[in-house]
Amino acid sequence: MSKQYHIIYRKKDCIGAGACEFAAPELWHYDLDKSIATLKDPQTKKTDVQEELIIDEADLPRHLEGAQVCPVNVIEIYDLETGEKIHPKE
Repeated sequence: MSKQYHIIYRKKDCIGAGACEFAAPELWHYDLDKSIATLKDPQTKKTDVQEELIIDEADLPRHLEGAQVCPVNVIEIYDLETGEKIHPKE
């Protein structure tokens, strides 16, 4: 079984820069009407304030790219097994 990661996107804190979609358009969609991004994966758990997704290790590099360009660091990535925060580093 491959290593898994937990993505937490705090969309209530998103400023609408759209950098995540620019960096990883296959993973993110920027809604022009709402001025907010959303994860494209249909497995994403969505609420009004955040979105969560479990990904496999193979998908980590592209998700990390999208998270790293966010100017307000509202995309957090955790090692699912250990709970260690991968991004953003504190």
